[in-house]
Amino acid sequence: MNDQQQQELIDKLFGAHNRRDFLKRAGALGLSGAALTAFLEACGSTSIATGSTTASVNLNGPISVGTLATNAKKEGTLQAVGITPEWANYSQILSSYAAKYVPIDYKADSEFSSAQEVEVFKQSKQHAYGDIADVGFKWGPVVIQQGLVSPYKHSYWNDVPDDQKDPNGMWCTEYWGAQSFVVNTDVVKNPPKSFSDLLTGDYKNMVGIDGDPRQATDAFMAVYSAALAKTGNTDSIQPGIDFFAALKKKGNFTPARANEANLVKGEVGIGIIWDYLGLGYRDKYASSKPNFSVVIPTDGAVAGPYILIVNKTAPHPYAARLWSEYIFSDEGQLAFLKGYAHPIRYQKLADAGKIPADLAAKLPSATEYANVKFISDITKLTTASNVLTQNWQSQVLGQ
Repeated sequence: MNDQQQQELIDKLFGAHNRRDFLKRAGALGLSGAALTAFLEACGSTSIATGSTTASVNLNGPISVGTLATNAKKEGTLQAVGITPEWANYSQILSSYAAKYVPIDYKADSEFSSAQEVEVFKQSKQHAYGDIADVGFKWGPVVIQQGLVSPYKHSYWNDVPDDQKDPNGMWCTEYWGAQSFVVNTDVVKNPPKSFSDLLTGDYKNMVGIDGDPRQATDAFMAVYSAALAKTGNTDSIQPGIDFFAALKKKGNFTPARANEANLVKGEVGIGIIWDYLGLGYRDKYASSKPNFSVVIPTDGAVAGPYILIVNKTAPHPYAARLWSEYIFSDEGQLAFLKGYAHPIRYQKLADAGKIPADLAAKLPSATEYANVKFISDITKLTTASNVLTQNWQSQVLGQ
């Protein structure tokens, strides 16, 4: 395969489409997992782990930023999987890391789902590619079970609650979001305040979620939030599946994905998505159209952490660990907060008086999050995921 052919195929796989299209595009091109691996191998090993790293360094961490930076510069780059600029203020985080340390290889327009990020790590077993990824909380035990990740305990490890990190350092929560209603108020004149409003209100073909909940964590948590709203607990996701079945039957549920483009166009009038995405849209379009409001549903919403994972076969292991140190530092955590994502070290920063007053003033009030619940029980999340996988197609889409 010559250079032009390689680039054409890369563009088709990773070009201007989103995370959820990746595997579909690969299949449409006739690329099985084995074929995709063969393609990557044909591209040549352009990014491999350097042999000039410091042998005495314990890669389990923590490692000083100076040591990491020295070795990362020898490696030359960081390969980031599924980390896109519009998500959780990654635009600033990516540019700041690159300016301080080494360039970052990422696809700005490839918004992978968590499942697709994990798939990239799987393929890396045959041809090393991808150093770090940002995936939903429920994927923590999956990547451990499949032997895809390498441990690293960063310098701020003790600031992170025990239920938000793997005891062996295999993953760690970076930030979290709460499910919210992001409403295009130019289209929706009577914004809902609760999940029950979505069923009783006149919202025909207006309510959307962020993709397929069997693959996308954001959409999965939307279904789980509906279950919490209906029952007051997170014991089972089935009431949430029932809710969306009823929403579809009423005609209020749209198959259109609740992404920025569809919300702006009004194709989706009410998106059930992470609060930080909606708050970012609100600010972005404050001086133009459309107008957005962000509502935390009064009858309950689920909080969803996102975790950092380091690829076991990372071609740039020092750059990967340097990324970990950066995003968990005060600077990295405050960058998440500027994008309205809730950094996992927020309380530590607040206690130390490090939250800028102007930034704090822009955040929603704590009272709006009174009914937001965390689900840190991996067994419960795994069970919910299995139930949703079994029932979503037949009970919601198949109607």
